[in-house]
Amino acid sequence: MPEPITTPEQAIIRAHLLTGLSIVAGPPVPALVKVVDDVTPFLGEGNIGKQAWQVEYPRASLKFASARPGSVDRYRRTFIAILEASTGGLFYITSTYQGEPDPDMRPMPSCGVATEQLTLEKEVYAGYPDEDPKFTFFAALESIQNSGFGSPYLAKEIHGAYVKHSYMGSKPKPAWAITLRGLPPFAGHGPDPASIPVWQRNHMRNIVDAMSGKVLFATNSPQPV
Repeated sequence: MPEPITTPEQAIIRAHLLTGLSIVAGPPVPALVKVVDDVTPFLGEGNIGKQAWQVEYPRASLKFASARPGSVDRYRRTFIAILEASTGGLFYITSTYQGEPDPDMRPMPSCGVATEQLTLEKEVYAGYPDEDPKFTFFAALESIQNSGFGSPYLAKEIHGAYVKHSYMGSKPKPAWAITLRGLPPFAGHGPDPASIPVWQRNHMRNIVDAMSGKVLFATNSPQPV
């Protein structure tokens, strides 16, 4: 169960427990900050201004034990986990990459815009789970690599949140909502697929059951604007 985080050492322990990133990154760097932006649909706007621990994982390179031989991470990454100081809950995880800027990778939509889009699709983030996930963020990425849509190895940036997820009126369940950004664009569909811009086809959000590790579904919504 989450508990308040009062020291840098506690922040690191908590981040390790939730993310699983310590096995693929350099020594973590904790800092006490205030949340200035959180694009998580339904939930992010309520986190602005809250005190949080930022735990930075530098020099990260993804490596999954179950990956096919020869599969390698294309990028050297920095992951950042944002943890609420008063509860120890995870707000979100995000990453950056070393490399040239990608002009086709637009910023993620704001919390409000993303919420509007998902509401129309009968999808809801109903809050944050009270219990810790049985599958860490890193384990969820491995599930996506094996049975999801899009490869974490090929994504330039990754954004994840641990939420109570509901779809089409289902009972909310603990899940990882993980968006892979800057992917090689997938093929367009419809009467004129060539007219669909790359920035609409180079990201994918996978929903992973945090207790079983099963990928539930994937979608390229919400879209940037």
